[in-house]
Amino acid sequence: MKRKIALALALAMAVSLAACSKPAEPTPGTEGIYTPGTYTGEGQGYGGTVVVELTVDANAITAVTVTGDKETPTIGGAHLEELAEQVKTAQSAEIDGVSGATLTSNGVREAAAAAIAAAKGDSSGSNGALGYTAGTYTGKAVGYNGPVELDVTFSDSAITDIVVKTSGETGHVGDPAYDIMFADAIAANGSGIDNVSGATFTSRAVKEALNDAAQQAKATNMDAFKKNTVKHEPGSPVEGEWDVVVVGAGGAGMGAAAQAAQNGDSVLVIEKNADIGGNTLVSGGAFQSVMPYLCWDPANPDATTGEYKGQTYDKVKAGGGSIATLRIIANWSEEAFDADYYKDHEYVAGDIEELSKHGVHADFLPTLQALKKEIKTYLNWADPKLKAGTAETQLPLFSTVNLHIFQTYYGGLRQSSDKNEWIYGNVDLVKQFIEDGQELKSWLQDQGALFNDADQSTLIGALWWRENSFSGGDMDGDGKMDIPAQYGTYFATTRKTVLETSATAKDNQIMTRTTAENLIVENGKVVGVTGTMYDGTPVTARAKKGVILATGGYAANISMVMETNKYWDPDFITASTKTTNRSSLQGDGIKMGEAVGAATVGEGWTQLMPIAWIDNGNLSFGAGNYAAYINPTTGKRFVNEAAERDVLSLGELRNGIEVNGTQGVFLEFSNAETVVGFPYPYDTYVKPGVEEGATTGKTQIDNRVYFCTSPDELQKVLDEFGMKADPKVIYETLEAYDKAVMAGEEPPEVKKENPTKLVGTAEVDENGKYKADTYKLEGELLRIRVMAPSTHHTMGGLAIDTQRHVLDDSGSIIPGLYAAGEVTGGIHGGNRLGGNAIVEIFVSGRTAANAVDADNK
Repeated sequence: MKRKIALALALAMAVSLAACSKPAEPTPGTEGIYTPGTYTGEGQGYGGTVVVELTVDANAITAVTVTGDKETPTIGGAHLEELAEQVKTAQSAEIDGVSGATLTSNGVREAAAAAIAAAKGDSSGSNGALGYTAGTYTGKAVGYNGPVELDVTFSDSAITDIVVKTSGETGHVGDPAYDIMFADAIAANGSGIDNVSGATFTSRAVKEALNDAAQQAKATNMDAFKKNTVKHEPGSPVEGEWDVVVVGAGGAGMGAAAQAAQNGDSVLVIEKNADIGGNTLVSGGAFQSVMPYLCWDPANPDATTGEYKGQTYDKVKAGGGSIATLRIIANWSEEAFDADYYKDHEYVAGDIEELSKHGVHADFLPTLQALKKEIKTYLNWADPKLKAGTAETQLPLFSTVNLHIFQTYYGGLRQSSDKNEWIYGNVDLVKQFIEDGQELKSWLQDQGALFNDADQSTLIGALWWRENSFSGGDMDGDGKMDIPAQYGTYFATTRKTVLETSATAKDNQIMTRTTAENLIVENGKVVGVTGTMYDGTPVTARAKKGVILATGGYAANISMVMETNKYWDPDFITASTKTTNRSSLQGDGIKMGEAVGAATVGEGWTQLMPIAWIDNGNLSFGAGNYAAYINPTTGKRFVNEAAERDVLSLGELRNGIEVNGTQGVFLEFSNAETVVGFPYPYDTYVKPGVEEGATTGKTQIDNRVYFCTSPDELQKVLDEFGMKADPKVIYETLEAYDKAVMAGEEPPEVKKENPTKLVGTAEVDENGKYKADTYKLEGELLRIRVMAPSTHHTMGGLAIDTQRHVLDDSGSIIPGLYAAGEVTGGIHGGNRLGGNAIVEIFVSGRTAANAVDADNK
């Protein structure tokens, strides 16, 4: 529903509410605007209802208070007093609002309009009992991924049916809210119902669409409609005992649960959201792990194919610029890392050419030495072919486990903003998840997961080509996809293992909409968990063997990010910073662990996702290797688009502009025919997970995606956001970039590692080299995405060993307590490589389950 329409309706149909004190009579002989007294009104904010209470005399608003306990404390909640003052100063609901707290501001406008209408004695629509013009009306709102339309049917006195007409909400994330909230809304006969945990955007959209439909149905009391709710009464306490209790049903939790069930343990999984999947469902979903059959084989260097599970696949070709990166690593200094050098010189994250001159930490030296030997063997084979004119993009990809380990090391090696602290991943934890990750794909496939087995792609901040793209889940064993996307690959399959195919399936349980709150400790050992279901029912879950915390990180808890921050300039992490995470990612498991003496490590090094939508912070998906990032003020490139995520985010924050409170807004340019990559929502894929055969969408999405074929068309996009760049300069920048890529040279302004696509177009010859005279830019359809950084992953968390035992401050194991996934720290250092999370969370979940089993033999 458009906000202007909502405000107009609120003004026209505002409900007169009972004054908190008896209104005073107007002064005889005068005509006032208001009936003196105190009045309240309600509006829909970001997280829930916002209430405006205002006091008026005959001619003015004299006092205003705003409350909204469901608003994010560091964003909308932090500005309630300011918004109240704006209403008082403006003497109106037509306030400016607060940049970065748009939804809260809109809720205050709506609530103020209702209270003002009541103070004026406008009783339209306040006829007591609710009545409607019977019929079916389409209510509209904006959800997580775009428009949501609900067909709402009313009798003359009640909601009788609600049906989703159109929705792009993420499966198993937003859409579980529909059935829950529809049932509550029908029972309540209104929209004052509770949100569904983890589905904040969808929950808000449901309420707004219901309000829109009720207004169309000429509801006689909109205030009552917006207040009507249903109270869920607690049931009898739930108590039980299992071998293993897992808290959290994301990738780590379900990996742990499936492995525990396969080990013969009975399992309870406790999940606060309405369905399993956690934050994994709003991630890119691909995971980094080298598939040797697709890469260059030193034992058979001229091979062009490899075999996997009885099938033959073409070797993946090397990415442009990969040879240059390998040469830097081959010459990396083996001296001890020289931190003193960076006392007098700026440390530039991502500049490995400079970093390589200053040594390596001793624990990663053996990996570097082994990697150098592997690279030397490859270059001895590749160099003659390169000298003979073969393009590097025609050679088989070099990729090894040692390269993955070493890139995780230097990709996570970071210096704090005060220059006093360095951080990098624990070598044993890094090696363990990468080495054990080699069997992850097969383990998942054995349960029905489907992948594109011909693929070793890359994604934003991954540094190399070793991503395994998912396709969905095969639930009946016929080799065909039954359930698409991440849910099918990672969760429908592991859920089936837990609840259907394992030996303990009849004893296992997944308890959703339940928040774990405290660990039970007896005689120094963790023996269970207490929590509460959504309706208030208390839960006591005892664990005979162990409790595994897999609750994820705290990137959605912006106040916690700000409090722990060591890495980012404080000006860059503010109350207006958005997140890619689901709202449930609040750091619950870390707090539970700390309450029983657990130590933490690495907090303060939060990763920002450099490609997030500016309107809500959601992940926009994609990779930087095929695109050019443009400063919206100068029209120039400003960063190596293939760099790590923190490098990209820092570049954006320094070179972007602010739009409605969102900092670091920049422009990404790519050719409209270039596939962004599954699960980008605005491309249509013939087969999920397989980029080949995809049809690129070319529809403008307001505030997100635009298309142009000329500087004149581009100017319209720039004008929409108040961007000062000259469109002709942007085209000149893109052309210079493309021509450098075509010539195999470093692009001007900023170097670029591993570019794979042009923004314009050009033909290639039989050796895979571009034909310069066929290049074209103007007239080609270009895709422009408007994006900015958003919190994405918190590297810090509970201290663990390689078996995922949780440790206390002395480094001792806390008996009975294990942790897996993003709730832990010490693995990714100060920055996580793109695609490392999925492999790490599943590997660590399985590792924790196996440790529980081993500890109880």
